[in-house]
Amino acid sequence: MYEKKQNKNEKIDNTAALEQEEEECAKTDAGQSQDSELEKACRERDDLKDKYLRTYSDFNNYKKRMLAARADAIKDGQCGTIEMMLPVLDSFERAIEHIEECEEQSALADGMKMVYRQMRDVLEKLGVCEIPALGEVFDPNLHQAMQMVEPADGAVSGTVAIVVQKGYTQGDRVLRHSMVMVNK
Repeated sequence: MYEKKQNKNEKIDNTAALEQEEEECAKTDAGQSQDSELEKACRERDDLKDKYLRTYSDFNNYKKRMLAARADAIKDGQCGTIEMMLPVLDSFERAIEHIEECEEQSALADGMKMVYRQMRDVLEKLGVCEIPALGEVFDPNLHQAMQMVEPADGAVSGTVAIVVQKGYTQGDRVLRHSMVMVNK
C-alpha cells in the first residue's frame, strides 16, 4: 500500500512537472512570438523610415530642379526681350552718329543721347556686355564673318578689320554675334 501511495505521489509529481514544463514552453513560445513580432515591427519601421528618407530626398531634388528650371525660364525670357531691344539700340547709335556729324546740336540731340545712355545703363545692370571685336583675333564663338578683306598696313591676318554690327553677351550666353570683316 505504501508503494501505491508512492506511485500516486510520483504520478502527481510527474503531472505537476509536466504542467510546469508546458507552462514554460508556452511562455517561451509567447516570448518567441513577441520577439518575432518585435523584429517584424522593427523591420517595418526601418522600411518606412527608408521610404520616408527617399521621398524626402526626392522632394528636395524636385524643388532644386524646379528652382533651376524657373531661373532658366526667367533668364530665357529676359534674353529674348533684350534681343528684341538690340536693334533699337543700334538705331540710337546710328542716329547719334548722324547727329554728331551735324554742326548744330539741339535739345533733341541731347535728349536722344540721354535716352541712349539710359538704355545702355539698364542693359549693363542686366549684365549685357558688348563683345570686343575691332582688332581682336577672329573667334567664331563670338564673331560672324561677313567677308575677308585685304589687311591694312601693319594689320595681322585673322584679326577683325571692320565691325558691321556690334555683338552682345549676357553672362556666358551670346545674345547676338558681332558681324565683322576679317583680315586675310
